[in-house]
Parts: sequence; C-alpha cells; structure tokens
Amino acid sequence: MTDSIVSEDEKVDDTEREAAGNDAVASDVAQTKPTAERDETDNGVEGADDDAPPKPRHWSKRPGLWVVVVLVVAVLGGGVFGFIKYHQVTGQLAQLRQVQADRDAAAQLAKDYALKSLTYSFEDPDAFFHSVEDGVSQQLKDKYVNAADLLKAVMLQAQVSSTGEVLATDPIAQPDGAYQVVVSAHQTTRNLQNPTPKVSIILLQVSVSKVGNAWQVSDIGPKTGTHPPVEQQLPAPEPPAAPAPAKPAPPR
Repeated sequence: MTDSIVSEDEKVDDTEREAAGNDAVASDVAQTKPTAERDETDNGVEGADDDAPPKPRHWSKRPGLWVVVVLVVAVLGGGVFGFIKYHQVTGQLAQLRQVQADRDAAAQLAKDYALKSLTYSFEDPDAFFHSVEDGVSQQLKDKYVNAADLLKAVMLQAQVSSTGEVLATDPIAQPDGAYQVVVSAHQTTRNLQNPTPKVSIILLQVSVSKVGNAWQVSDIGPKTGTHPPVEQQLPAPEPPAAPAPAKPAPPR
C-alpha cells in the first residue's frame, strides 16, 4: 500500500516537472520571436485567418500628414496663380510695346513722306514724282499720275522750287488700326516772280495704314480745319554800299 502511494506521488512529481519544462521552453521560444511577431501574439492575432480583411487605418491619428497635404496644395495653388498672373502681365507688356512700335513707325513714315512732298524743283520735276509715287497706296499714286502733267507745266513755267523741314508729328490711332499723323512743317519756296525765299508754316495730315507687315502711306493733304499757311518773307540781302564820291582834284 505504501509503495502504491509512493508511486502515485512520484507520478505527480513527474507531471509537474514536465509541465514546468514545457513552460520554460515556451518562454524561450517567445523570447526568440521577432518583436512584431510577439506583438501580434500579445494582441491575440497569432494564427488569425490570412483571408481576414486588413484593419482600417485611422488618419486622425496622424494630423501631421494633413498639414503637409494642405501646404502642398497651397504652394501648388500659389505657383499656378503666379504663373497665370505673370503670363497676363507679360502679354500686356508685349502688347504695349507693339502699340508703341507701331506708333513710332507710323510717325516716322509720315515724317519722311512729308519731306518728300515738300521738296521739289523745276529743274528736275520727274525726280519729285518718282519719289512721292514710290511705296504708297495705289489710290494716292493715281492722284499724282493724273495731276503730273499739269503740275510739271506749272513748276516749269513759274520755275518753282521748295524745301521742307518737319517740326513735329502727332500720330493718332484709328479704330481700323491705321494712323492719322498730323505733321507740322516749315516750307521754304521761291519762284520766278518771287526769287526771295518765303517760309510757310503748314500742317499736313498723312494717312498711314498697315499692309501685311509693312506700313504704307495712303493719303496726304492739308490738315482740315486749320488756317491757310502763314507766309514769312525772308529779308532780301542788302545791296552793296555805293562807293563814296571822289573828291575833286585841287586846281593847279
């Protein structure tokens, strides 16, 4: 009987020792697992079904990410707005430069043509007509061609000559893109009956329009609504002084 009891006690001791050994082994295995695996084990996900849906991420736990997104959107938005504004300003500046360039080109062309129209001589009238008919509209060229014979006869008969000096130009833009250029000038003329030069202050209106990429004079004439040219008589040169009378010789 005693032996039986002893035997039973020994069995209990052996069972306890075996359980203790198993606990020790489990502890060692747990220590050797990776940290992430231990965390999953601790959270009760070890052995979870692989087909289970992933847990949703809560963005509210990462407020810094929203700040970054907002900053990126703000920077991109500011960059796009700045680019659009820069493009608009650049276009406006280019347009202003083009307008000024057109204005200067029209004024210069009107000035040059006014000088042509004010410079002629009876000694070579053909040169005058060739000059004023070059590079103008067909309508203006026809005006000179139709009046050439009459004007040549007057120039030759009266022996007329003229020179010009442009004082100022005032280009005025028109709705169709053309320019009406008012030219202030001095015209110095002389002829057979008045050999002494006369200076006239005149206002001419020169019409300039754009044909393709070039500017062209389409018409010229006196400025409407202005007074007739003011003539200024240049002083004639003084005649040389008469020699003093010789003294009579004393009597012998």
